[in-house]
Amino acid sequence: MRSSLRWRLFAIIAVSVLFAWIATAFFTYRDVRREIGTMLDARLVKAAELAETQYVNLKNLGSSAQQIRDHTDTTLQIWQRDGTLLLNSSTAPEEHLGTQHDGFENATINDVHYRIYSHWDEANGINVRVGERYKLRNALAESVASHLLHPLYFAVPALGILIWLSVGAGLAPLSRFAREVKQREPDRLEPLDLTDTPREVLPLQDALNALFTRLRSSLEFERRFTADAAHELRTPLAAIKTQAQVANAAHNSTQLKQALSKVINGADRATHLLEQLLVLSRLDPQNAAIDQHQVKLSAVVNECVALQAPIAVSKGVELGFEANVDGWVNGDATLLAILVRNLVDNAVRYTPSGGEVDVQLSRIGDEVLLHVIDTGPGIPEHERKQVASRFYRVLGSGEDGSGLGLSIVDRIAELHGASLTFNDGAAGKGLIAAVRFKAV
Repeated sequence: MRSSLRWRLFAIIAVSVLFAWIATAFFTYRDVRREIGTMLDARLVKAAELAETQYVNLKNLGSSAQQIRDHTDTTLQIWQRDGTLLLNSSTAPEEHLGTQHDGFENATINDVHYRIYSHWDEANGINVRVGERYKLRNALAESVASHLLHPLYFAVPALGILIWLSVGAGLAPLSRFAREVKQREPDRLEPLDLTDTPREVLPLQDALNALFTRLRSSLEFERRFTADAAHELRTPLAAIKTQAQVANAAHNSTQLKQALSKVINGADRATHLLEQLLVLSRLDPQNAAIDQHQVKLSAVVNECVALQAPIAVSKGVELGFEANVDGWVNGDATLLAILVRNLVDNAVRYTPSGGEVDVQLSRIGDEVLLHVIDTGPGIPEHERKQVASRFYRVLGSGEDGSGLGLSIVDRIAELHGASLTFNDGAAGKGLIAAVRFKAV
């Protein structure tokens, strides 16, 4: 069962208030008990002085009363210097009240606890001792404590109701916030802008707004990607259908062979486009994860160049690779191979027969540089910022392509913290594609 925020806040506040109340009552009880003790000690002193004065007056009048009635918890004894009991109250014990001749002391006599004050009168040669049972002090302190705790019987339930209602009122903006999010349609991804959102909930609102922004971007990409993919796939599929119809209507083997050859070429083009689309869909999520580990870039480049060598030879393009470093970088070897393969494939594809494609790997400072240099038509400077856009192709190149290769290269470079740039080749002829990696 999930815990309730309202119940948690109620419990925390209620327990805190109850603890504070009990602690206040406890310390108040201690203070009151101390004040009661001071007050009753002062009363004992006054009682001793009064008893002394009255005894002296009675003695001067010739009275011989030796016992007085006492209906309180205070007892009295008056002793002579030689240990003769001159006067005592009816509740006083037969033995001495305490052992001191002056001052206060606590004593237990016949299992009764007393607070005793003793005063020695040198002039009259008498010792006045006044004792008070501790049960009186305890009764007064307990009465004070009970009066302090009595409001709890009525105040705690009322306070609990008030706390519950107050917590509910305090959480009302959060409930409205939850209702606003719950009532939203799936396609409503504009940011939340609730004017009464508490400061404590603002981080949650900001996080949701950031999520809505990412979702909106992702949905827009999905729509654009689907539309672009459908548009690009329509061309090779239409060509395949057309050539299949030509093959179906062919009157001789030569026409049939030519039509089937074009069908195969169209299928290859559609397959290549689908492969590029799958790679791009893997890379396009905003937080695409890559398997980071140390990669020897020279080995990756060497393998990719070797795979492209037969295509270059069949086209009459000279393909070479030169590396003076191992080129260790952090990254995903599979993605780095896709990056290199696309760059080399583009260079070979757009370089005319008799041209050259040189792949170079070097290191400058803390960077590993990958250069793919070709002697093809190059890319006009004003188009170099657009060539990494999806499905963008340079007009007049005379080559078929999906327009996704450099988009994939740019995205892989971004995931690896690398940069992709394009520059003119030697003497302004051809193109130099450069990727800069952070060396390890």
